[in-house]
Amino acid sequence: MPLNNDVENILDPILATFDSTLTAEFEDQMAEIYLSGSAEMITWGKTKRGIDIAYEGPPIKQAIDYAKKNGARLVTEMDDVTKKRLANIIRQGIDGKRGVPGLARDIRNGFADMSRYRSQLIAKTETRMALFQASHDRSIDMGVTGKEWVLGAGGESGNCDDCFANAGVGSIPIDEEFPTPEGDIHPACTCAVAPVMLRKG
Repeated sequence: MPLNNDVENILDPILATFDSTLTAEFEDQMAEIYLSGSAEMITWGKTKRGIDIAYEGPPIKQAIDYAKKNGARLVTEMDDVTKKRLANIIRQGIDGKRGVPGLARDIRNGFADMSRYRSQLIAKTETRMALFQASHDRSIDMGVTGKEWVLGAGGESGNCDDCFANAGVGSIPIDEEFPTPEGDIHPACTCAVAPVMLRKG
């Protein structure tokens, strides 16, 4: 579609100027969340399981590696979503003969709305993913043998079929995947993965 191409040609250089700043901000946030998840698992290990943990400080390198890997991905995904949303606003504005002032207002309003929605979606989804990864890494370090899917705030009426299927399998070995893996679950999921010590044999 020619209009989409024109919009992308205009937006790509603009969005590119934000890439390094957004990537750095995302990396900082992802590292902080990862460290928070690690601390939660270490506390669980010490208080709930009585696991003697030789704690020499937070897993900084793992947190930084996770943040670098996922920060750049977030910026790329956000750029694609931003371009699609703006292309749609522009197309509707032109179809509706809004003129330049009306189209400019539509873009400002649409971008502010999208920005708020997108930032909330990113915050929920990526926080969950960083916590999943930190929990998994610390579980392995502490010798935790299993995990289970805990339905989120949606309760029985508000969780999706994938979430129910994951919860339905019960406790599984730590290195096995749920029917829908943690990384593939829907955005803004409120479920959690809890550590479980499976009995041997």
